[in-house]
Amino acid sequence: MVNRRTPAGTPRLRRTRAVLAGALVLGLGTTSTLAAWTDSEYGTGSFGASVFGTESQTASSTWAGHTPVVNAATLAFNATAMSPSVSFYAFLDIRTTSTTNVGGAVALTSSSNNSGALLPALEYRAVRTATTSTTCAAAAFSGSPTWIVGPGYSAVTAVPGSPVSSPITVPSGATPQLRFCFEVRVQSGASNAYQGTTGVVTWEFTATST
Repeated sequence: MVNRRTPAGTPRLRRTRAVLAGALVLGLGTTSTLAAWTDSEYGTGSFGASVFGTESQTASSTWAGHTPVVNAATLAFNATAMSPSVSFYAFLDIRTTSTTNVGGAVALTSSSNNSGALLPALEYRAVRTATTSTTCAAAAFSGSPTWIVGPGYSAVTAVPGSPVSSPITVPSGATPQLRFCFEVRVQSGASNAYQGTTGVVTWEFTATST
């Protein structure tokens, strides 16, 4: 038998070598992986809500939080025998509570739970006094006070359309931080039909944190 050999440089041998070389490259590509080192950093934030609360007192009540219906602070007007153009005065002190840790502002915003036949004949004005020890009397309305309602008189149940804001701070001892003085009177020339009638008004001060 004649042993036929394909010369080393023939096309058939070159094709076989090319196929083997391709298989080797493919095998390396499928069995090898590239690895990378990794690491991470983290940041954590802690959060807590602020506390904002107010309380009030009058000449006849002690410091407490007050609600309009159950326990509104009673302003000590002592106005049980009013006559036209005779003014009666009372104050309301407001401060932040001992747990408050942010400041804010206070404004007279509304009146509610109003009743009584005398109301249409009543008018008022109000100021924020220069200090919390200022006596609430006619002198508090002289000069250039900070008007909350006024300087003209308004119907006793009305409040300004643009409330005057008064800043209030975090607690600093047991003293009041704001004092508001009210002056209320029966209108000049009120009808005799109002004699012997009564009325009740509850003013609301809204405190807002900043």
